[in-house]
Amino acid sequence: MKKVLLFLGIAVLLFIAFILFNTFTFKSKQLSAPEKPSFAASDSSVSRLQQAITYQTVSFEDSSKLDSSAFLGFHTFLMKSFPTIFKTVTVEKVLKYSLLLHWKGKSSAGSPLVMMAHQDVVPIEEVTIKKWDAAPFAGTLKNGFVYGRGTIDDKGSLMALLEGVEALMREGFVPENDIYIAMGHDEEVGGKGARAIADLFKARNIKPGVVVDEGGIITKTKIPGLTRPAAIVGIAEKGYVTLDLQINIPGGHSSMPEKETAIDELAKAVVKLKDNPFPEEMGYVLNSFLDYVGPEMSFVNKMAMANRSIFKPLIFNAYKNSAAGNAMIRTTTATTILKAGIKDNVVPGQANATVNFRTQPGTTREDVIAYVKKVIGNDKVEITARPVGSNPKQVADVNHASFTHMQNTINGWDSKLIVTPYLVLGATDSKSFSELTQQIFRFIPFTDPEGFHGVNERINAEDYKKGIGFYYQYLKYYKF
Repeated sequence: MKKVLLFLGIAVLLFIAFILFNTFTFKSKQLSAPEKPSFAASDSSVSRLQQAITYQTVSFEDSSKLDSSAFLGFHTFLMKSFPTIFKTVTVEKVLKYSLLLHWKGKSSAGSPLVMMAHQDVVPIEEVTIKKWDAAPFAGTLKNGFVYGRGTIDDKGSLMALLEGVEALMREGFVPENDIYIAMGHDEEVGGKGARAIADLFKARNIKPGVVVDEGGIITKTKIPGLTRPAAIVGIAEKGYVTLDLQINIPGGHSSMPEKETAIDELAKAVVKLKDNPFPEEMGYVLNSFLDYVGPEMSFVNKMAMANRSIFKPLIFNAYKNSAAGNAMIRTTTATTILKAGIKDNVVPGQANATVNFRTQPGTTREDVIAYVKKVIGNDKVEITARPVGSNPKQVADVNHASFTHMQNTINGWDSKLIVTPYLVLGATDSKSFSELTQQIFRFIPFTDPEGFHGVNERINAEDYKKGIGFYYQYLKYYKF
């Protein structure tokens, strides 16, 4: 008995030693990049952003609803606002409204850089207009914030990028390699413009080394356990799959309903999908995220991150408690549309549901369909996949020099920030370039954006001016 207890005691001590060893050797991945002199953006840059918001470049699924005068007017505004850029670059219009700018570098031998931002914005719901503190397309500056649709998504980054480029050009700066600026016109409704631009690259055999688009942000609140603000840089984005579920069962009068009705059976299917979510995954992106944020946390959190093979269930449980955290660890399921019935006393013979899935990198449409069939377990439910969707498999390598440059730029721009790789939960135009390069980064240099796609979308004017400096420094010191 004594030997057994001794053995157990030694085993416990070794286990504790193993955990402590992993914890104390879990080193920070933050770089000690010296902070570079900040770029001083003028107040006129804020005025130009305000003007940009006044162009109602709303995109629609039905492209015939698009206001061509708004987009063409916006193009004219850009040319007048950034004269040095448009005298220097080659401008190409793609699908009438998307813009591709080509800034030639000192050498065309290296891989070009692609900087992306989109011109279009989502519409304003009529019922919400009175809830805005300022008119959504007026570009009002109020209490230090610029209000308006697109201030965050995505005219803020589009204008900040062009402000940085204009400043560099006026200084006589010429990049080492070619730089392309791709500005799609319909990102919010699928991104045909960006796809057409990517197709041009393929046809011309242009292979970018790095692509930078919207996605990650600077956050003070979204990562539990961190006491410092973090710049979360998207190294991958989730895919997009939509399935239509339909069930047909003869209906009839509501006074004599059958035991099985179309609505009942469809409701059971929807509930099964809700009650049986996709399993948690700890893939490359989540592991990289934990590698970068874990060492910056308190000892207990650091210990869990350093020993995630042991504490994985606890980590997953912690992330499941928030919508954003849950979305990071699994393919998510959301029933978004239900349709059935035409009259209160008629049992419908058909019921329909639309279910949207945001997939983990590598999870295909076929994987989703197979999982849904297995969970529902009812052959009466017809499952049809919508053709619109995405499956961006590429995940950027955080050990590549291009991620180091992103990290150095952010720390040189603001040394207080923790930089970490991240999984972007939505879809961006950059997905169209996933067949052209692995190194796609999704980041805008703004802090905890407010109201995008909703009421009171706005950006802090000083935060916007500071963000211009990020693009200025990223491009100035980009050398690959």
